[in-house]
Amino acid sequence: MGSRNQILNRIKANKPELLDLPNINTSLFDEGLDLLKEFTKKVEVVGGNVVTLNSNDEIIQQIENTFTDAKVKFSNLPNTASFNTIELATLQNPHDLEDLDILILESNLGVAENGSVWVSDSEIPVRVLPFITKHLILVISAKDIVPYMHQAYEKLTNKDAGFGVFIAGPSKTADIEQSLVIGAHGALSLTVFLKD
Repeated sequence: MGSRNQILNRIKANKPELLDLPNINTSLFDEGLDLLKEFTKKVEVVGGNVVTLNSNDEIIQQIENTFTDAKVKFSNLPNTASFNTIELATLQNPHDLEDLDILILESNLGVAENGSVWVSDSEIPVRVLPFITKHLILVISAKDIVPYMHQAYEKLTNKDAGFGVFIAGPSKTADIEQSLVIGAHGALSLTVFLKD
């Protein structure tokens, strides 16, 4: 047995006992927030935009009017296949997505306290998509916004997802010469469409 296997076996043998998660009374955190107002404020604070529209057709029309130069596009919204210029089923290499201009993903969970939107394997056909696209569009129903992360994790408890991530705002960093850079590690812009 090599040293690698010895190290891994020792780690496996020395795992601490699992502890139960604490039981948190989420009603103690209820501040009576206006969820849509708080969610919108938090998305905008981190550099995103929020637009309220009622149908997928309106959303597609708005996106096409806003991003007139976009050539490579993909949407997972129902009945929007004509918007797509790529076929993910035939994709051989995720690196072929490097020119993706617009990605539209629909979600069923948003969090007002931090303006984040949950996307998982069921919404993301290829995991790299939300991180490689130039412009990320997230679509969520207003009824699917919860006040705090506590409620978000409660909703996710019984979901079986191999991969999932909360996304809040476009990619940004201020580590480069102490100046804010948008799109350094991912999307240049994030727009959240709220459906009533």
